[in-house]
Amino acid sequence: MCPTTTKPVDLTHHFSKISKARRPNALKEYYKYLFTPGMCNFSGGLPHTSIFPFGKLDLSVDRPTKFPTTKEDIGGQNVIPDSDILCYIPRYSGKSVAQKIDLATALQYGSAQGYPPLHSVLRRLVSIQHPSIPYEGGPEVIIDGGSADGLSKVFDLLFNTWDKDLDDIRNREGLLVEEFVYGPPVAHARTKDVNIVPLKMDDEGMLAHGTGSLSDILQSWDHMNGKRPHVLYTIPTGQNPSSGTLSASRRKEVYDVCSMYDVVVVEDDPYWSLYYPSARSYAAQYRAATNNILTGPPTEPSTGYRFLDEMEPSFLNFDRDGRVIRLDSFSKTIAPGCRLGWITASPRVCEQLFRITDDTTQQPSGFVQAIVAQLIGEQCDLGQGPSSWGFDGWVRWLEGLRAAYERRMVKMATVFEQNRFFTTGADKVMMFDFQWPTGGMFIWVEVKVASHPLASTIDHRRLMRALWIHCTQPPYLILTVLGKDFAATEEIAARRGYLFFRFCFAAIDGDLLEAKSKSFTDACRDFWSINSHEKIDQLMREEDGQNPSG
Repeated sequence: MCPTTTKPVDLTHHFSKISKARRPNALKEYYKYLFTPGMCNFSGGLPHTSIFPFGKLDLSVDRPTKFPTTKEDIGGQNVIPDSDILCYIPRYSGKSVAQKIDLATALQYGSAQGYPPLHSVLRRLVSIQHPSIPYEGGPEVIIDGGSADGLSKVFDLLFNTWDKDLDDIRNREGLLVEEFVYGPPVAHARTKDVNIVPLKMDDEGMLAHGTGSLSDILQSWDHMNGKRPHVLYTIPTGQNPSSGTLSASRRKEVYDVCSMYDVVVVEDDPYWSLYYPSARSYAAQYRAATNNILTGPPTEPSTGYRFLDEMEPSFLNFDRDGRVIRLDSFSKTIAPGCRLGWITASPRVCEQLFRITDDTTQQPSGFVQAIVAQLIGEQCDLGQGPSSWGFDGWVRWLEGLRAAYERRMVKMATVFEQNRFFTTGADKVMMFDFQWPTGGMFIWVEVKVASHPLASTIDHRRLMRALWIHCTQPPYLILTVLGKDFAATEEIAARRGYLFFRFCFAAIDGDLLEAKSKSFTDACRDFWSINSHEKIDQLMREEDGQNPSG
């Protein structure tokens, strides 16, 4: 960590032409006067709050101790009984604007920065979770409608649209991503015809140095392929789909390369709190090797919470230049339907994102912002017991949530670990392999299709497709995502993408997880028993709807 502060660099040369053309909303400039006591508002077209058809909002929410942590008894003896907390949001509140949580303000027009009480909560959250951001003045926060919304705005900020029929190839901008990457950000970048530039990966994630690495790509860039890429996109914790996690030392290496080549780091980190240190010991236990063993996060400076100190540090903690734009979301920690998240970046970047938000979404749902602000803010007791989790409760909820997902991960991975091989007599071949996930919600399985008895006479892509179809049929009924759908380019999809399946251990009921994980290994075992071309052909016909038996 950098002990001193530096001034953030000017990133405006990375802003798109459209973004630079945006100006502040003139009408919103009047809002600051509304905070003057006694000011009569004849300026804005705001509906009167008395016509909102909601008198109050009563919510029953789980206690933050609902899930035991990894350090508590799994049976729940050490867990507070799962009684509800009653959360109350009135129509009106007499508190200051920054603390006021009521329907009158939450349901009214607001600023692009977001609902003031929630904005205050998130600024405090950022200062606690990332206590050593090294640039002068620190970052700003803007609330968005979830990471998809935030990323759309960030890409609008950073990328110009390129037209192959009109524009010089040397003006085409580029986006650096892992060779296997979450698809929607890439799809969004392609709408602007951005050049997608893949980076080699290992068990942690993207490589900073070596052949095909970040430094290699940037140093040897050929400008006849377009501009040297100026934006890097990454999910550094529990990467989707690989579930690898960049160690603190790797993050610093990646950041230093980006600083050297003036690359903006877009850090999309929805799984930051779903980090699984146990993966290290399990990998060593089963494989007597160092698979997925990370160096571990630094312990200084402390966040004040043991659980948060266990997390790998954000790129923000190395951001001496102010070139990191971090996206967080409540989708994995509260619920996807909240459509709520926040962006942390330098004030100048956030200012431009404010303008984009003002011209587009303005702000997320007032109901949702008020509920989340009430839930994790430090609210007073209403005389009927606790009315919120508070920040201590929020951290405890995250710790219990991490433990719940970690137990699921261990269940699925253990089944996979114990059933990776196909044995016939004295012969033993590996059907598939995987790395123990160090974060996130997924297991990334590489099928060793070359070990199948028909691999020498049937195209491997056809065999892989037949295996996928086989898994979807009774008695297995297993649906996975094909690896090719995460390949950064068509070339990677054709060369390697077809070899992988992505499994999510988060979505199905916990009591089914072990049995359905075993269904996959059973499907593989039965598929490796197939030694006739006719059976493979039959599976392919069934997918095409050509099976005469229906």
